[in-house]
Amino acid sequence: MISSFLILGLVILVLILLSGFFSGSETALTATSRARMYQLAKENDKRAKWVNSLLAQHERLLSAILLGNNLVNIMASALATSLFLKLFGDTGVLYATLVMTCIVVIFAEVLPKTYAILNPENTSLRVAGIMRFVVWIFAPFTLGLNFIARGIMRLLGFNADDAGNILPAHEEIRGAIDMHHSTDAVTKGDRDMLGGIL
Repeated sequence: MISSFLILGLVILVLILLSGFFSGSETALTATSRARMYQLAKENDKRAKWVNSLLAQHERLLSAILLGNNLVNIMASALATSLFLKLFGDTGVLYATLVMTCIVVIFAEVLPKTYAILNPENTSLRVAGIMRFVVWIFAPFTLGLNFIARGIMRLLGFNADDAGNILPAHEEIRGAIDMHHSTDAVTKGDRDMLGGIL
């Protein structure tokens, strides 16, 4: 009996660690410097090339992360509920909900995302190889889910491919330069030079 509880607890722990991995990977890959990754790739850094490849298929990457994260969270919650029901009876559902909510928020969301946002480049390089495999494994599922999601959006009157409300990248950069110029972080000469390049 005790051994079965320990095994169940270890499985839940592994699932929570996986959830933290997915959360941290999403934050790191979203926050990482593309310019830095491009420079490292030019220096033949294989992991940087993997990061660039993942960022080039951003929709598939995010879908795979969300799918993986939801799967492990649901499995961890289900197993925790089963464990607490055996330990505490009917009130185990309440205990499982409270305990898993605290654990997931702290150890599978806040801590990994905080670490990733503080170390986006290093974290991205470390997770790139595994995330390439995850994206490949989940590809059939994510493609199907994206197809369904786009179909539902069209039925609701939204065009998933419409980027009309999104500023082009160079306009976003120009806006950022102007904003920093207004706070004296960028001199007028630098702003004009960068504006000319854009």
